[in-house]
Amino acid sequence: MPEQAEVPDYTEVYHPVINVAELEIVEGNYEEALAAYQQAFAAVPVPFARDYYNAAVSAVKLGDEKQAFDYLEQLVLKGVSLPYLERQQVFDTLQTSRQWKKFKKQYPKRRERYEEAANLILRDDLDELYARDQYFRQAEGGLRVHGDTIRQIEADNVTNLLNWINDYGYPGEALIGVADTLEELPRFSIVIERQTTARNGYDFKGILSKAVKEGRMAPQPVAYLLDQQAGKIMYGSRAFAKIRCRRCKDNDKNYEKIQSLLLESMSDEELAQINKRREELGLEPLQDYRKKVLHNAEDAQFKLNYDWSVKNYVVPSSEAADVLLERLTVAEE
Repeated sequence: MPEQAEVPDYTEVYHPVINVAELEIVEGNYEEALAAYQQAFAAVPVPFARDYYNAAVSAVKLGDEKQAFDYLEQLVLKGVSLPYLERQQVFDTLQTSRQWKKFKKQYPKRRERYEEAANLILRDDLDELYARDQYFRQAEGGLRVHGDTIRQIEADNVTNLLNWINDYGYPGEALIGVADTLEELPRFSIVIERQTTARNGYDFKGILSKAVKEGRMAPQPVAYLLDQQAGKIMYGSRAFAKIRCRRCKDNDKNYEKIQSLLLESMSDEELAQINKRREELGLEPLQDYRKKVLHNAEDAQFKLNYDWSVKNYVVPSSEAADVLLERLTVAEE
């Protein structure tokens, strides 16, 4: 991220406004959504790629080609590739325009600007952390045979990551780009996921919270990583749950529930605490997050959910599903 005299607190001036934009999208109010995106972008030095994408789609919905291309150009400067954009059906109408030919012609120069600005050497080093994490896990015998080696690699990976964070700040998309697509989490995040509370792992909460405030990382992936570290629901990164049961039959007593979108049971007090933690990260209340995930299931043109938004429980039988259903309730869509 470029040096700033004083970086605004993204949890106060940016992400709450993005939430407004996304809720307007859910309601089909694209003009209001675009206005909210413009307000958020003007408030910070470096907006996020996913938000540029959703703003571009909003502009397409409004027939505002100029604004849409402005945001697509910003995506390219973030590291999003032309082939990725060409695969997005929502931009099909743009690809038939004369402006798209110009956009395509200028792509190599913009790509070059991205490659010059992003710290791609650091990205490669960070990718190596993932490769080291996986090497002995994928080897014959895996964790059972190579457990001690794997634990040492995990410790070394944490040390290396902390050293780079100390040198560069948290390596978010402003520093290392987004690797061609709108990646939800860079691969090196596995280093953080391994550090669970149950195994007395390194606590990344302070680092991640600071990264969100500084605009180095979006709050949704941080909520996921902190839930993973805690091993329990702290931030509600999983909006819903689904049960996958191959042997369940349609005459099982709970079959209808098993086929439904489900919620983890929680008290009003637990929900209030989750929402309080979410607000501290600049996130919307859990109820609003669920609205967005449901909308995305119906209309995937916008990016309003994440790979982790729905927790999938795989069970071998209806009996196992029944046990799970004791702490799950059917979501009211």
